[in-house]
Amino acid sequence: MGVQICDARKNAGMGRVEITLQNGRSVAFDVDLGLERPAYFVFGVRKSGSTLLNAIAAEMARLNGRRFVDVGDTFFQQNVRAIDWQYDSALAAILHPGNVYGGFRDMPFAMLNNDLFERSPKVLIVRDPRDALVSEYFSNRYSHPIPKATVESSEMTALMERQRENALNSSTDTYVLNAARDLARSILEFGAIAKSSGTTIFKYEDYIFNKRALIAMIARQFGWTVDESSVVEILQWADVRPTREDPQAFIRKVTPGDHREKLSPATIASLNHHLRAAMLLLNYPTQT
Repeated sequence: MGVQICDARKNAGMGRVEITLQNGRSVAFDVDLGLERPAYFVFGVRKSGSTLLNAIAAEMARLNGRRFVDVGDTFFQQNVRAIDWQYDSALAAILHPGNVYGGFRDMPFAMLNNDLFERSPKVLIVRDPRDALVSEYFSNRYSHPIPKATVESSEMTALMERQRENALNSSTDTYVLNAARDLARSILEFGAIAKSSGTTIFKYEDYIFNKRALIAMIARQFGWTVDESSVVEILQWADVRPTREDPQAFIRKVTPGDHREKLSPATIASLNHHLRAAMLLLNYPTQT
C-alpha cells in the first residue's frame, strides 16, 4: 500500500493523489487540496438511477466551484474490481475537504473510520430492488459498457463479459433469481450510512419524473446554490423519458413497477423473500 501526492497546479490547489492497493495496482485521482471542510459524497445502489444522480451532482458541483471525483468509474475504467478497493485502507488517502466524491455503487468500507467521511454530507439513491434486478438484466444483456483491458489487468473486462454472457443465456426470471442475493448483499452494505443523520436518501420512484425536485434536494443537502437558468439547462439533458421501451437502450424504460410486467408471480414471491432485509432497510413494502 502507498500514496503519493504531487502538486500539478499549485496556484489552483489541484493535486494528483496516486494510491497503491494491496493487490499492487496503482490508480491516480485528481483532487483539490487545501480547501475547507466538508467533503461531499454521492452513493447509488446499482441500477437505481446512480448514473443520472452522478451526472447531475457533477454538474452541480462544477457550478458551485467543487471538483467531482468519480471514484467508482475511475476504478472501473482502470479494470479494478470493487472488491479490490472497497476494503483497502489506501482508499482513504484520496479524501480531502471540499471535493465531491461519487460513482460509488459499492460501499467504500475503507472510508468508514475517516473523520472527514463521517462528518460530511451524503446522498444515496435507491430503488425497488425488484425493478433494479430487471434493469440489471437488460443492462448486462445489451447496454452496460465493458471496459477495455489494460496492460495491468483485464479482470473487470472478464467479469463484465461473463455477466453479459450470463444475461444473454438466461430468461429474465432466471437471471433475477440468481442475482437477487448479490444485490441484497450490496444494498445491506449501504446500511453503514443509510441510517446516518448525515445521509439523505432519494427514492428513484419519487424523483424519476421530478428531477427538478431532485436538484433542489441535492442543493439543500450539500448547501449549494443553482440558479434557474442552470436548472433548466440540466433538465434539458437529464429529464429523458423514452416514448416506448427499447430493451437495448441504456435508458430502456423509466416507469417504476416494471418487475410486475417482466416477472412471473412466483418469481416475485421468491424475490420478496430473498430481498426482504434489503427492502426493509430501504423502506419498500415486501408483499407487493
